Amino acid sequence: MKKLLFMSVVALLIVESCNTKKSNLEKYFVGNEWYINGELFFRNDSSISYKYYDFKQEKLLGDTVFPAQINDSMIIYSQIREKGVYVNGVSLTVTGDTIITDTAYYDFIYINKNPCLIIYLPGHPKILTSKNKITPEITHNFVREQFSIIDYTIGDIVESNLLRTKNIYNYGNYSIEDCEMQNNRDIKIKIIGNNQIYAIERHNIPDYRIENVIKVINNKLGCEPDYYSMHRKKEVVDYEYEFYSWKAKGVQIKLERRQYVGKDLYMNLLDNEKWSLFYDDEVQQAILVHQYKSGKPVSKIID
Repeated sequence: MKKLLFMSVVALLIVESCNTKKSNLEKYFVGNEWYINGELFFRNDSSISYKYYDFKQEKLLGDTVFPAQINDSMIIYSQIREKGVYVNGVSLTVTGDTIITDTAYYDFIYINKNPCLIIYLPGHPKILTSKNKITPEITHNFVREQFSIIDYTIGDIVESNLLRTKNIYNYGNYSIEDCEMQNNRDIKIKIIGNNQIYAIERHNIPDYRIENVIKVINNKLGCEPDYYSMHRKKEVVDYEYEFYSWKAKGVQIKLERRQYVGKDLYMNLLDNEKWSLFYDDEVQQAILVHQYKSGKPVSKIID
């Protein structure tokens, strides 16, 4: 009897827990709207979509909705998008429209102290802002991974006097700076917001260190890399490339070396055994862009 009573209590607690999660989701979605860059994306428990592709105007038109499926960690939603074929692998020739359904983990996070919904689409995480004033608890549904290079990782703050700026790319309300370390030119760092790390590169890695680098990345990401043997990316260039590529847990890493195959005798004498490592964190990068797009402008010249 006691055992039966205990099991009944446990079952009741599980049901109550599920009901609480469901009521929380209803509180954040039903009766609310979510936006991406000012454009409506979710209303209530449905995604907002274009309705069809118009060949005369050559663009998607109209609007429709698709019911979304939302549980405590994942979301499934659909949209109508263009479909077609790529010419020379570059330009898309549209042949009509199709329904695309995405299934992804999501989390509630705070950026600039404002609640946001992040949907972890591979290669392009979406960050949404709420119309209603809400205060959700921060969640950790998506398993992320981080790497450090010379004790820095993406999102860290680095002192400006340690860097030498090589180039600046402006994107309206934020900019990305290409920099290198003052005391180590083999370390290239991309900066957003004047001093926050957006991406890291490590160059001139000797060949004998590569095996251990690969083992570390495999172990942390839990997967093997895609490998591409030495080849030309384009027939017109004078270089061939060999590289390993990983994409998992929100991280993209490429380990690459190039070999000169042109006719310049001097270039053929250069050392081709050195590797370069490129480290990107697509989730943290999406958060950083949203942080600086929606935050106050910053400048190294005046404050």
